[in-house]
Amino acid sequence: MSDISEISYRGLPWPVRDDIAAAQRRAWERLSRPGTWLTGAERIAVAAEARNAHACALCRERKEALSPYAVAGSHDHLGGLPELDVEQIHRICTDPGRLSRAWYRGLREGGMVEERYVETVGVIATVVAIDSFTKGLGLDSWPLPAARPGEPSRRRPAARRQMAWVSTLSPADALGTADEDIYGGALEVGNVVQAMSLVPAEVKGFFDICAQQYLTGAQMGDFENEFRAISHAQIELVAGRVSALNQCFY
Repeated sequence: MSDISEISYRGLPWPVRDDIAAAQRRAWERLSRPGTWLTGAERIAVAAEARNAHACALCRERKEALSPYAVAGSHDHLGGLPELDVEQIHRICTDPGRLSRAWYRGLREGGMVEERYVETVGVIATVVAIDSFTKGLGLDSWPLPAARPGEPSRRRPAARRQMAWVSTLSPADALGTADEDIYGGALEVGNVVQAMSLVPAEVKGFFDICAQQYLTGAQMGDFENEFRAISHAQIELVAGRVSALNQCFY
């Protein structure tokens, strides 16, 4: 386990902006603490399992098969989470392009709670974003932080089933509530922004990283100015290619 202050890119032969390192330290701090539905220990266990998934023999066999359902077996896992959580984490990490509503329904029928499912997705997204950054620089992944004690808040927003497999909080329903700030008061936002809105803290956390490693929402739509070392067009070329390779439906 690491000291969060260890996340620093100083001394490298190429410059890394200080705001990126600061956002990653904030992410590691959030990861270590109790969330909305998961304890700090559970969040760290999810993060560790997300890293472990790529070493799973079953996942490799399923990835090579015509259908993931053609290969039976058990996941190689770290032992810190129930099998249902392991299945969710491994499939999301290793074969996201072939997830289906039937697969999600199977998790729910097996006892998966949708709020925990969404928070788990948020933890995975955070870890993958930061690990991909360090990998791109040729560096080892940062050690995971030590879990902090405490209980989840278990606060559910006024979310409902409307646009996704899971319940989401629409911008209209967020107005006048404690969660209004996740959309900045806007009445129209992209589906990707609403995707994890059943757990508003995960929306805030992920887009805090996104704003630094990618662009803020305002910067995305400002084509008169360039905010990074490469242009909007170059950024979107990279993003589009990565999305295609990952079979991103969005």
